[in-house]
Amino acid sequence: MNICILSKFPPMEGGISAKSYWLARGYARAGMSVHVVSNGNTTEDEYKIKGCFLDEKTMKGIVLHEVEKSLPWHIPEEPHSLVKLIEKTLEVHQKYPLDVIDTGYLIPYGIAGYIVNEITGIPYILRHGGSDLEKFLKPGLFSRILELVLKNASKIITDESHETLFAPHKEKVVFVPPYVPNGEIFSPVFRKINPFPILLYVGKINWYWQRKGLDIIVKCIPLLPKGWKLNILGQGKGKKNLSEFITKIVNKELQIQPFIHPEKVPQLLQNADYVFCLSVDEPIQTISNTLLEAIFCGTTVIVNDTFDSSLYDTLVDNIDSFILRVPLSKPQELVQSIELHWRNKNHQIMGNSPMCYSYDDYIEMNLKILEKSVQ
Repeated sequence: MNICILSKFPPMEGGISAKSYWLARGYARAGMSVHVVSNGNTTEDEYKIKGCFLDEKTMKGIVLHEVEKSLPWHIPEEPHSLVKLIEKTLEVHQKYPLDVIDTGYLIPYGIAGYIVNEITGIPYILRHGGSDLEKFLKPGLFSRILELVLKNASKIITDESHETLFAPHKEKVVFVPPYVPNGEIFSPVFRKINPFPILLYVGKINWYWQRKGLDIIVKCIPLLPKGWKLNILGQGKGKKNLSEFITKIVNKELQIQPFIHPEKVPQLLQNADYVFCLSVDEPIQTISNTLLEAIFCGTTVIVNDTFDSSLYDTLVDNIDSFILRVPLSKPQELVQSIELHWRNKNHQIMGNSPMCYSYDDYIEMNLKILEKSVQ
């Protein structure tokens, strides 16, 4: 089966991009021919993974087709992302006849899948993130085109928490876990045993970086016991503002590391003891890739004491065994909570998988949906 993944993809950073990457690898490992069409090469520098070179060994069976990077200047000037994605998908189909299109996000990828389907008849399935639902589908933006996109999709992949949004098309809705990490790669077996805890933040640094609890994390830096280390890894339009805040609180610069390719994330998590997954008045509630990957790696996830674990009930068995709830109002108490946990932490390598599904289950579920769409 020739599968086209039409989605965000490295060098574009983010959860959807990473999920598309691991999905592509799973399809290829299952013997499928995978063609990825993406506009990651045109992403703004703030959200692009620098020096992102795809490993030929890990990308075996996967061909990445990137859109045209530039166009002749004209009025009005615009990037034409949708047109570029459609043109590239048609080009790929001409060279490698495609059986099905797997779209990773409603706008522009779902719309591109719909238009390619109208032109060629290739069936497409829809996936969504969190922001496309909150920013476009719920408020009714582009409602007419999105209704056509939903109506003509072979299947709409979602989860139980978003079922009502797709009620008019319930016959097309299929429940699949949003993401399941590959346990052979995200494994505690490769964990590094550290004499002192290494803390980690990894994620976007947008204008509203306080929603990720980064202001609280930074205020903890002067309070960390001797030998402890904090690594911040991220990019975004709020990075300069965060750097200035760090200098103000710590009285020195702290190097914020840039994004890395998804295939390097397992080692990053395996080398850390704790990873922050905080959320403060975050309007868009979504499943965190980092949280799931950290749990798989045996890395304790630090969450706020109001963390709603019900989002993960169908994904993780006994999630409270893998997270540390901390108070956000007082940095001193937060550090003390981590210190107490570190002293009592079981540093033995975890045995059985904490996930309700295996990576192979996850890939098989998705492949079955694609196969039914082709029939």
